[in-house]
Amino acid sequence: MVLLDIESLKENILENDLIPVVLEEAGCHHIKHKDGFYQCANPDGDNNTAVCVYENTNLTTINYTRDITNGRKSSDIISLIEFYKNISFPYAVKWICDVLDIDYYSNPDDDLPDSLKLTKMLLELQENDNVEDEEKPLKPISEKILSYYKPYVNDMFCEDGVGYETQKEFEIGYDEESNRITIPIRDELANLVGVKGRYFFRDVPNDVMKFVYLEKCARSQILYGLYKTIQFIKQKRRVFVVEAEKGVEQLWDAGYFECVATGGKKISQSQIDKLTRLCVPIIFVFDKDVKKEELDSIASRFIDEVEIYALIDEDNILSEKQSPTDCIEKFETLLEKNIYKLR
Repeated sequence: MVLLDIESLKENILENDLIPVVLEEAGCHHIKHKDGFYQCANPDGDNNTAVCVYENTNLTTINYTRDITNGRKSSDIISLIEFYKNISFPYAVKWICDVLDIDYYSNPDDDLPDSLKLTKMLLELQENDNVEDEEKPLKPISEKILSYYKPYVNDMFCEDGVGYETQKEFEIGYDEESNRITIPIRDELANLVGVKGRYFFRDVPNDVMKFVYLEKCARSQILYGLYKTIQFIKQKRRVFVVEAEKGVEQLWDAGYFECVATGGKKISQSQIDKLTRLCVPIIFVFDKDVKKEELDSIASRFIDEVEIYALIDEDNILSEKQSPTDCIEKFETLLEKNIYKLR
């Protein structure tokens, strides 16, 4: 995750013998240590051997009297908390972190001496000032930042299929200082982690960047819109994955609420992990210029159990570089006639 890396969290639990702490806080009872695993009863159960949490790197968990898999091939202690608390994966991780007094937004660099922090920063600047480092930690920023922007909707987004009400839903605003439309970025817990700015006018001068981060964030750690759309993803049992944040807003405006954006066609391992954890079929809705070979390459990075589809414009419905979400009628045609299973 980087927020907190899941492997590191599990390693922490295993090395510090914290499995019984998590189980007890979850309400389990008759917790006993056996050879290589912990055994207990469900909070509302009377079978004292119903739950087994194994002392392996995955913290594999079996519940013999409850289905905690949620469609997954296997389950772990996080799955158990998801089931007990009726919460999604990120909130289950956050719950465990709170119980164990671990910072959900932990930064491995915090423990480095100041001299090494400076050296690391200078090396990163030398490599590329704009590199989106997958290891860059994600940190919430103050909600007060949004008060510096005007809560103005705009006609350009409306013309592009993002109505005024949808703009308000996603907190679209305006920054007078930079003359940019503001797009707040929130993580899966709905915490503000960045603000993206789009040049205000449709035609962008050559010497002006179309998009900049007014408040930088680790884009590779984000599935834009997930905090808002996850309930619909669970209901519809599918997720549309688009490139741009505006794609999510366009689909939302058209009534397709089960969607997220990766922020570009490059997908990080963190984003793959988060998509996998949704346990629903994934449908990529990328721009026309993304070739099937690129989509196949992305699909190959997922575990075999994940169903992956893509809308591929084999009939040349879209114009060059057009996104399917730019025209909902074209999106619906592709969804009906041009959806392909990648794996």
